[in-house]
Amino acid sequence: MEYDGPVKTDWLKPFRRPERHEAAAAIVRRRSSNPADIRAVALDGLDLSGVRDALDLGCGFGLWAEELSRRLPEGAHLLGVDALEANRAPFLERAGRGRARAEFLCVQVDERPYRPDESFDLVMAAYSLYFFVEALPDIARVLRPGGLFVAVTHSAGSFASLLSLAGLEPARSPLAGLLERFSAENGAALLAPHFREVERVPYPNRLVFPPGTEEELVAYTGFKLPILTNGEPAPGFAERLRAAAGARHAGGEEVTVEKDDAVFRCRGPRSDPRRGKRSSPRRGPRKP
Repeated sequence: MEYDGPVKTDWLKPFRRPERHEAAAAIVRRRSSNPADIRAVALDGLDLSGVRDALDLGCGFGLWAEELSRRLPEGAHLLGVDALEANRAPFLERAGRGRARAEFLCVQVDERPYRPDESFDLVMAAYSLYFFVEALPDIARVLRPGGLFVAVTHSAGSFASLLSLAGLEPARSPLAGLLERFSAENGAALLAPHFREVERVPYPNRLVFPPGTEEELVAYTGFKLPILTNGEPAPGFAERLRAAAGARHAGGEEVTVEKDDAVFRCRGPRSDPRRGKRSSPRRGPRKP
């Protein structure tokens, strides 16, 4: 299979059906070798008692907003920004389980849909910043001086064995290009120009599929496929993957998938040195 690179990939395709995204997230939780909830790893130890306004970029169906809203003070405002209108209802439902007042804005993140300078005490981008890493100056701009930015991302080697099992070349996957934009390995260097303090918290993990879980592996791969490859699978892809996993299982092996992640907790948003102040949004944003 040939890949033309990330520019031609419809990154949003896997997320257009929130129920499939939620099912894939449930598989990750069941099959992770790391027993710690990545959301707790990212948020534990943070003093959120003074947060009045929080921003969740690329919020999806609200998995992270649900946990965050439970930790925010009563009545805090939580704004979820996502490019897909289908995520509005599930985001508001999940975020509403906590104590925050939830709001959803459907717009492309790179359209700079944010509030004026220094509008938020907390900004989060969980498994999303690699889609819009160019927005980092604006993320720093909208944070208040004592504000916090939390970003979560994959390791550059993630999913390599899954691609190989499916008969694909990991180095030629669009995912490789996506993670070149922001990963566990290069994240600190990319964040440092925009924040005075960057804390990296590793989350070592892999997904483990023992015998009898072939259907979960096929379902998870089917969800990730538009990001792992460039387009739809060839006819018979699921059958071949199922057979490959079954052969591995028949030999007494588990199927393991690399999924080492990292959390970056950033403080002290920097001013734009070219302007002597926080960077401003581009004029004339595109319509959503």
